[in-house]
Amino acid sequence: MSSGLRPRETQVVALVVAGLTSKEIARRLDISPLTVRKHRENVMRKLGAHSMAELIDAARALGIGTTPSEVFPKNSG
Repeated sequence: MSSGLRPRETQVVALVVAGLTSKEIARRLDISPLTVRKHRENVMRKLGAHSMAELIDAARALGIGTTPSEVFPKNSG
């Protein structure tokens, strides 16, 4: 992917596209909601998105658009 996104930014945007809130993403990644917001802002800047709709469209165009379980599968055990 030539978007220039860092791995954590890709994780965050994938979870945003999947419909999770910042609080849900923060819990899942064990980071603060403010850190989630900062990652989201960085991604929006890098992708030239000015709204959440534009962010989601840009992420999907890059192939980032999975369900949360595909991003972080639960351990069976």
